[in-house]
Amino acid sequence: MKRKNHPAQVADSDIRIVDSTPDPMDIKPPYKAETFSLYMLTHPDGITALDTNARTFEDFEKNGTGKQFYTTCLHTDVAKLRNQYGVDVSGEPVKYVSRHGYSTNFTSYRIADRKAAARAVVLVNRWRTERGECHLPAEYSQQLINQFPDTADLK
Repeated sequence: MKRKNHPAQVADSDIRIVDSTPDPMDIKPPYKAETFSLYMLTHPDGITALDTNARTFEDFEKNGTGKQFYTTCLHTDVAKLRNQYGVDVSGEPVKYVSRHGYSTNFTSYRIADRKAAARAVVLVNRWRTERGECHLPAEYSQQLINQFPDTADLK
């Protein structure tokens, strides 16, 4: 007996409505690039290695929760966001003085402008779709974008 593989071969009674709503069990955990992009979007004043250095293995379990982003190599994550995904990220030196009086410089990274923020939101939504998650709400996305300076303001 021949199998009915093509929709034209299937009788109307055999066609079942397919529910396209993702099953919560089918949703994959967030990608690192997605988590990092969202963390950058929610920190418009910038982030430094002090903000993101993982102290224990348990810190990495907090990635994807939206509360914190941990990495061991911030400048690599920034370079990937810039070079591979096309998000304009600016960096400026920040002086840090320890409680013992020693000073050092860190780089504070931030999304450069609204155009770059919009690009990051598009990427986050694309990654969310790939994982089976819904897009960020439009109002929230616009709120994230609007907290960055307009490109015209930078000139």
